[in-house]
Amino acid sequence: MKLKHLALLFIAAVPLMGFDCITDSFVIALDMKPFNGTYNITPGNNPNYGGSITIDPGTLYDTAYELTGASVYDIRVSTAGPNLGNCSGAVTVNGVLLMTYNGTWTQFNTPQSLLTSRLITRNNSGVTELVNAVVQNRPVVLAVNGSVTTTPVPNGCSLTVSAYVQAYGHLR
Repeated sequence: MKLKHLALLFIAAVPLMGFDCITDSFVIALDMKPFNGTYNITPGNNPNYGGSITIDPGTLYDTAYELTGASVYDIRVSTAGPNLGNCSGAVTVNGVLLMTYNGTWTQFNTPQSLLTSRLITRNNSGVTELVNAVVQNRPVVLAVNGSVTTTPVPNGCSLTVSAYVQAYGHLR
C-alpha cells in the first residue's frame, strides 16, 4: 500500500517540479497549411502568363512552436477554365527553380501531383530552398512563368500551384 501512495505522490509532484526540459526534447510534427499561389491568366492574345506571390511561413503553422526541420511531401499544379491547349512553365521559390510542368490544360484541370504525375518534374535545389526558408521563417516568393498554345485566352482562366510541407518543432 505504501508503494501505491508513493507512486501517486510522485505522479502528482512531477508537473510541479518544473521539468520543462522533458517537453523540449520531444519533436512534434506540426499541422502546416500548404503554400498556395493562384495566378490569373490575362484574357487576350498573349499566350504567356506569370506572376509571384509572397507567403510568410509563420502564417501557416502555430508559432508557439519553434521549427527544427521540414520536408516537402507534395507539389500540385491545377488549372481552371476552358481548354487552352498545351500548358507548360516553371515555378521558382525565392528565385530558385522548384519544378517544371508540361501537359495539356485539360490534364491540369484535375490537379496533378508530383507524387503520381509525369507532367511535373521537381528540382532538388528548389526543394532545399523551400525547406530552408520554412525552417528559417523567411518569406517564400512562389513565382510562375508559363505559356499556353491556344489564344485568345477567355476570362476566368488561372493556374494554381500548391506546395505541401511537413514541419517539425517543439514548444518555445
